[in-house]
Amino acid sequence: MPIGDAAHPDLVREVLDRARDGRVIWDFDGVVAHTEPLHEASYRVLAERRGHVFAEDFFDDLVGHTEQWIWERVIREGFPAGPDEIAALHRERGSVVAEAALADLRPSWLAAALMPALDGTAAEQVVVSNGDPDLIEALLERWGLAGHVRVARREPGRDKETLFREVCLPPCVVLEDSDTYLGLGRSAGAFTVGVRHSHNPRAALAADLRTHL
Repeated sequence: MPIGDAAHPDLVREVLDRARDGRVIWDFDGVVAHTEPLHEASYRVLAERRGHVFAEDFFDDLVGHTEQWIWERVIREGFPAGPDEIAALHRERGSVVAEAALADLRPSWLAAALMPALDGTAAEQVVVSNGDPDLIEALLERWGLAGHVRVARREPGRDKETLFREVCLPPCVVLEDSDTYLGLGRSAGAFTVGVRHSHNPRAALAADLRTHL
């Protein structure tokens, strides 16, 4: 049964205990950093440049999906571009995200508290994300967290799920804001921590432990 919404000190103690000699898997977006508002804003920037306006709640159903999936969906729903432009849109949005993230983004309390504390307790900490690994590594370096965690890299044609399944081997702790990956973690026998934030209010977060940013 889920423990519930843990207070910060209680959560840190519980995760440290569960992670002993195991692997800790961090999602980046919505866990290591509260990036979803930044991602939503970046799509709106590209839309504005093209005279297109997204609905106020357009991003609600897109959180947690790959960028390829998101572009295919918004183009089907009227974004003024063709499927053959997705690679260019990806590069353009990447520049918008990187500029904003490097200027203003900060680590979540969860990452700032747990990553250093897990050194010497967990066997390994790894970020498994749909995001740009180069940008993630640059941000972790800027925040002084790069020495605590490695960033897993996907080979061409491989998605986050494939990588996640490969590294999620007990003993393992999974910190995620996605019902899909929390479910995969539980199925693999991991101890799961569901993370609530402003952009996943409808997520069930069925996990052993829950917290919020």
